[in-house]
Amino acid sequence: MRNGRIFLNGALLSLGLLSFGCGEAAPPAVPKATPSPISAVVPKPKIEEAAPSTGLVKKEDPAALFQYNPEGRRDPFKSIIVASGKRTISESLPPLQRKELSEMRLIGIVWGNFGHGAIVQTPDGKGYPVRKGTRIGTNNGLVSQITNKEMVVEEKFQDIFGETKVRSVVMELHPQKEGLE
Repeated sequence: MRNGRIFLNGALLSLGLLSFGCGEAAPPAVPKATPSPISAVVPKPKIEEAAPSTGLVKKEDPAALFQYNPEGRRDPFKSIIVASGKRTISESLPPLQRKELSEMRLIGIVWGNFGHGAIVQTPDGKGYPVRKGTRIGTNNGLVSQITNKEMVVEEKFQDIFGETKVRSVVMELHPQKEGLE
């Protein structure tokens, strides 16, 4: 019972406060400007007889007001992202340059007095010897380093904005299987 009385008193107090806020406020008083006497006599403009009006107002041509000059600016409707078309792979290229680098597998590394060399297997199962400086892959990759466990290939490519960048691809002799440690 006591909780109901507290609730009722709170509700009545809230309604009382809201009723004070709902009244109309008087508009702010604006001081009246006193007109100053005009001492100068303004001559009346001459009224010229105009040709009979048709009631139409002549509008100015908006194209005559502004002329767009696109010289030196890029085409706003041309895509910012450079479209890369499919390149055709020539049959005159060596077999290592006709396949994607991701399709190839490093199956062996040899070393001796001549330095390091590697054996790369293409998807058709054939193995090819490579050394430092050999061209490999469709992106004109270059073998930059061969170590005891891996081979590093640097490829030049164009990103979506048309900038030429270099990507280093590491091909491991015994790649780690995912999920196995």
